[in-house]
Amino acid sequence: PKSCKIELTATCNYRCGFCMKSQRPDAGEMDRALYSRLIREMRVAGVDELGVFFIGESFSCKWLPDAIREAKDVGYPYVFLTTNGSLACPEKVKACMDAGLDSLKFSVNFADDRQFADVTKVKPSLYRKALSNIKAARKIRDDGGYKCGIYASSIAFDGEQGDKMAAIMSEVAPYCDETYRLPCFS
Repeated sequence: PKSCKIELTATCNYRCGFCMKSQRPDAGEMDRALYSRLIREMRVAGVDELGVFFIGESFSCKWLPDAIREAKDVGYPYVFLTTNGSLACPEKVKACMDAGLDSLKFSVNFADDRQFADVTKVKPSLYRKALSNIKAARKIRDDGGYKCGIYASSIAFDGEQGDKMAAIMSEVAPYCDETYRLPCFS
């Protein structure tokens, strides 16, 4: 494959019932030596794009910026990351952009803080925190002259939920290079 994702951490600060984490409640971080070996083997095998995320929330990983920097040093032309956004505070985002992150995507799947709290089983204030972090990421990117793309995705709901999601995506769209909808798989 030309593009692979690697899970730095199985830890997530949300407890969404629809997520694989609800069926696989493990936590913890990947061994750094294993990460170093795997990214080198994948690069030699022809992988050009490395996603430093999978099921866990990568911004909970203390060595995320180091993982990005190492991947860039190994020669990956494109390093990307998807986040729920709540832990993507400005300091961490800046560190990742300093390390060479090429793409930062925020997964926006809730129309409001009530729906967010019902589904994620965490405090509703994290909803606005995640949205605020999207806006902050754009400012960091622009002020620092970084080449990192900023994106937001949502699930392509229809009907009333689709209308609510369109409204929240229009709020974040000015801070993103692109927003798009992913199909609803269940």
